[in-house]
Amino acid sequence: MKFKTLFIKELREMLSVQTIMTMVISVVILSFAGQAMSKAVEESSETMMDINICDQDDTEFTKNMIKFLTANLAQLDGEVNVVDISSDDYAKELKNADVKSVVIIPEGFTASVENNEAAKVKFVQRLNSLATMSNLNTGSQVAVEYLTAAVKDVVYSTKVSNGKLSNEEVSFLNNPIALEESTVVAEKSADISASVVMSLCSAQGMIVPIMMFVLVMMSSNMILNAISTEKIDKTLETLLTAPISRLSVIAAKMLAAAVVAAMQAAVYMMGSKNMMNGVLEKVGSDNGYSEVLKDLGLTMDAGQYVLVGIQMFLSILIALSVALVLGVLAKDAKSAQTLTLPIMMCTMIPYMLSMFVDIKTMSPAVRYVVYAIPFTHSFMASENAMFGNYGVYAGGLIYQFIFLVICMAAALKIFMSDKIFTMSIGGKKSKGTTPAESES
Repeated sequence: MKFKTLFIKELREMLSVQTIMTMVISVVILSFAGQAMSKAVEESSETMMDINICDQDDTEFTKNMIKFLTANLAQLDGEVNVVDISSDDYAKELKNADVKSVVIIPEGFTASVENNEAAKVKFVQRLNSLATMSNLNTGSQVAVEYLTAAVKDVVYSTKVSNGKLSNEEVSFLNNPIALEESTVVAEKSADISASVVMSLCSAQGMIVPIMMFVLVMMSSNMILNAISTEKIDKTLETLLTAPISRLSVIAAKMLAAAVVAAMQAAVYMMGSKNMMNGVLEKVGSDNGYSEVLKDLGLTMDAGQYVLVGIQMFLSILIALSVALVLGVLAKDAKSAQTLTLPIMMCTMIPYMLSMFVDIKTMSPAVRYVVYAIPFTHSFMASENAMFGNYGVYAGGLIYQFIFLVICMAAALKIFMSDKIFTMSIGGKKSKGTTPAESES
């Protein structure tokens, strides 16, 4: 009986209104992220079976093959779009054709088939993001599967009618297509499969968001707990009534926090750089993958790490200034823990979205809501630097700076007034008096 009473007492204390709110809001966040990702997946899946094809051989055989492709993909709600690729500058050609990928049937394709040689097919794909669900198009797999079927169908219909197949022809039909793949990133291209690029860059695409999430949460908790503890222990009143201006007090707190934030950003960027260098040296030294990734601009140089570090630094400063205000609102230790919820919510949404979807391609309404969260731009910083999206980067940097100025002005206004002693989460004044009132 004593255990039951004690258990119910502990449960009541732990299952507070703040705890329930945290769980409810977490469900809302995850549902929002799920809806946003499902929309992106739905849009990608609608075009998953579509193939853009360029027939540079332009023979009766290839025309029949494209007709076969069109008929088969139509049954799967897919389309075959014929585009024109006239040069090896694939970045420029994909941009002019306004397509993300293309299957190129080169000159000599029909001659190779007639000679029972594996016919070369080129598959070119543009990567705009390293997010997991941003490249759902099966691309080369669909191209090889259906082109192989098309070649077999045409060969069977032409050669079998002339008599039985020779051993050489049977051997050829087992592997009629030789696929060559190229990947385009920004204005650069390299002869490597997009799936290999995604595999090699997956670690880098995940590490930066994880570091960003940890840094923001750790920094905001640090300053929020410091302010709330000083207010709860009444040492804040003593500090603010000391013979030193409040502007100096808040400036000292913010400057110290900024120095720590800058050190954290620099240390984590150095750690990230060393880790990625180690991964690429280990994985790509033997097969030349590391050099290919450098050619594509997917290994960040010192300047790009600085760009990412700047946005990371601004995000930490924003988190610190918001935590400064939230810390003032704390009534006790429990409410201080709950007050980290808004920061956690605003950090978790872009953190999850940036790992799974390309935020730039989301619907405008959802995209601008996510862009309004200042931390979003830091989660996108490394990708913007690698893919050359400097316009998006600059816009995010300016927005973060304006957001930081507003947050710091709000924090300064609160610290310069006596409301700092009476403000709480509900905005109600405590029964106590302010130091200024006491002195009068």
